[in-house]
Amino acid sequence: MARILLYVLPLALAIYALVDFATDDDVERTSVPKLAWIFIIIVLPIAGPLAWLVVAKIARPRRTARQPGTWGRGPASRYSRPAPRQPMRPDDDQEFLRHWAADQTLREHERRQREAAEGAEGNGAADSGDQPPPAGPGPNSNGPS
Repeated sequence: MARILLYVLPLALAIYALVDFATDDDVERTSVPKLAWIFIIIVLPIAGPLAWLVVAKIARPRRTARQPGTWGRGPASRYSRPAPRQPMRPDDDQEFLRHWAADQTLREHERRQREAAEGAEGNGAADSGDQPPPAGPGPNSNGPS
């Protein structure tokens, strides 16, 4: 059993260190290049992964408490997402009410214009006593009457 641990422990430590290295957002904060860290972790069985874990722990800034709606490696993670918006009742949403009122005003204005146009068409000849007759035949007339 102890013999198996001599092989499995360094391998597990190296895999853990490589995964931690690969998922780290700020690898450039250390003075050692990325390729060198991979080489160190793989070639030095126990010292390489331990060196990476120690350097990464020291170099990492302290994590603050995560904000609601974030996940991953902290509040400013590349995996962060905005908090889900809670549904509102329509009468509590001021933007909805503004749009609704503007829409109602526009519909009322269009309705009044339609009624005025229909009223003008229906009463065209009877109510136009003070207006002079059009000059020449209109587009719907069949000639002189």
